[in-house]
Amino acid sequence: MSLVFATTACATAQPRGAAAPPTPTAPATAADTWQDQAAPAEPQAQVGTPASPCPMPFTFDTPAGWTPTPGDAESRDGLSATCTVTGPPTTLRAWVGSDPGSTPRGALERFIQGEGKITDPEYRESPVGRSTGVELTFAHPDTPGARSRAFAVATPLRTLVVSLNAPTPEAYQQALPAYLLAKQSLTPTER
Repeated sequence: MSLVFATTACATAQPRGAAAPPTPTAPATAADTWQDQAAPAEPQAQVGTPASPCPMPFTFDTPAGWTPTPGDAESRDGLSATCTVTGPPTTLRAWVGSDPGSTPRGALERFIQGEGKITDPEYRESPVGRSTGVELTFAHPDTPGARSRAFAVATPLRTLVVSLNAPTPEAYQQALPAYLLAKQSLTPTER
């Protein structure tokens, strides 16, 4: 069985110690759509644990100032919004899917169908936690200069998608370190 996870807002997170605020990253150029020079934020809390507001079959770290809450149950072609993590100035959403045999790329293709009109989609294989997944970046034509991003990973039982949609290029730059932290720290907890 394959699930895709989407994170929206999840309430209480478990403290992990004080952390400095994320360092803003430089805006992307046409040649650096992925902004591979950007660094993940410092971890402050962990979401997805059984005691968190949005328990999930995976966990990931969040920086200071980001608050998890249960998802809004939005559905996109078999993906369900399970958790939302809200921080300045936008949100990360975790989407969980239950399509048996789904691949990370297939989960992202289903996810992107719910985004409305997009431009410049780019996919690549990418490290996600301790495994390999697929990452997607794309633009919305009604928000010049802003990018959105999502990554997906498959476990033996599910597929997970975590997305970052920002209303402005500045919001994207501010939120990118939190997204990268979630991607770097993702840990499946289901065996």
